[in-house]
Amino acid sequence: MLTRITAISILLVSLCFAASEAAGQKRNTAKRKPTAVKAQQPTPAPSPASEVAENTEEPVPVKRNDRPKGGLPAEIPTVKPQNKATAEYEYLFFQPNFALSRVLVRHDDLGKGTVEFLRSDQDEPVTEPIEISETALARINANLAELRFLESSESYQHEKDFSHLGTVRITYSRGERSRTAEFNWTDNQFAKSLAGEYRKVANQFIWRFDMTLARENQPLESPKLIARLDTFLKRNEISDPVQMLPLLNELANDERLPLIARNHTLRLIEQIKKKAK
Repeated sequence: MLTRITAISILLVSLCFAASEAAGQKRNTAKRKPTAVKAQQPTPAPSPASEVAENTEEPVPVKRNDRPKGGLPAEIPTVKPQNKATAEYEYLFFQPNFALSRVLVRHDDLGKGTVEFLRSDQDEPVTEPIEISETALARINANLAELRFLESSESYQHEKDFSHLGTVRITYSRGERSRTAEFNWTDNQFAKSLAGEYRKVANQFIWRFDMTLARENQPLESPKLIARLDTFLKRNEISDPVQMLPLLNELANDERLPLIARNHTLRLIEQIKKKAK
């Protein structure tokens, strides 16, 4: 009997505990508020303009070593203006019976040109480059200015013919103007001086050619050539003796030449320097 009462009591307690737990769950459910679910907005379809804007990226600059076409160089080299020749000069001397039968000097107003000469025992003329010194060129131009060569039509020929002494023909051109004058003898001091200046030019550069040839091939001829130069200098028949000093210094120290030629050359060097002071 007691056992039955105990079992009934345990059953009643279990029922009370279950009812209490169910009531608690109901209260918790009532207090909890429902969570609002946000409505998902539809994604708008992208427009063509927005696609271009999104897909367009700034290009990454590419380093190039080549210079753009048409662009200026980073540094433009400075080009010094060069003097250009504006005039032409020509001197011709000819006398078939002379040992030096023909001499032709051509140059520009910078003094650069050639000398062409023909000896009576030769079949072909020799042509050598020349550069007339500023001093000699100034004298040539001074004579042309005194003659007013391009403006004048004066004949410089003497009334008598002296063609056996050789004929001189001088041509001077500047721009579109040109004139040639020919004579074998003249009383005009400036025409005579002009022809004399060109004769000195020819003497100087033809002697230089002969001396260079002898130095290389016939050194024993050098004493005779140095003596000829000495005669030219005494007669004032060299265009610019000072211009010859570099060559003469070389000759004075060239052991291929006989000692007599080298010593004579040293004396000429001293004479030229003394006269130039």
